[in-house]
Amino acid sequence: MRAAEPVNLGWIFRPDRADGGADHAGKQVHSVGRTLDTDGRIEVTLTDGARVRAYRREIVPG
Repeated sequence: MRAAEPVNLGWIFRPDRADGGADHAGKQVHSVGRTLDTDGRIEVTLTDGARVRAYRREIVPG
């Protein structure tokens, strides 16, 4: 029997807007906040330590 290969089940930040989020596009997500702001965005911490505000649809499996 062959050993299973490890699988990375992470999340990637994929902004679909042009308000500065493009600088962090494609970076892995470290954590996601629970509370929405008045614009419907959440705070996202990326693995490089950067913090961005993102819509939930901008956090995709990757």
